[in-house]
Amino acid sequence: MIRTLTIALLLLALSAGSCLALDVPIGPRLGYTHWDGINQMHFGAHAKLGELFPNVELIPNLEMGFNNGYTIIMLNGDLAYKFTELTSTTYGLYGGGSLSLNYLDHDLLEGNLDLGLSALVGATRRLDNGDEVLGEIRLGILDSPGFKLTFGYTFF
Repeated sequence: MIRTLTIALLLLALSAGSCLALDVPIGPRLGYTHWDGINQMHFGAHAKLGELFPNVELIPNLEMGFNNGYTIIMLNGDLAYKFTELTSTTYGLYGGGSLSLNYLDHDLLEGNLDLGLSALVGATRRLDNGDEVLGEIRLGILDSPGFKLTFGYTFF
């Protein structure tokens, strides 16, 4: 588990350094994960890489959870559609999906790596300083946590 955590934190640090050098908005995230009877708090980071299509944004993120003898590490590739026609410049709504790489380890035994799929919906609020806060609900569709509630902050 220590080796897995070290690798995950190293990847997070390297990606955060690259995003800062490229002036990409990044930020921390934390929340609650429920997956087949496993309840955990998770933490991680995200990067807003910009729009692929009008109103469709790519937001990769890395989240890690530790509790009940389980370690869960998720690398999510979120595609979020921003409902700009329903919101103002201060508030935002989005919905979308995510293809993820999920690592689940129990009691330091050999872990399990799966490809997962989930749906997400969230809301954002732009702050006076230009940064943004977010609240998000994620529901697992295939080999992903059944429910996640996440809060985050994005530095612009």
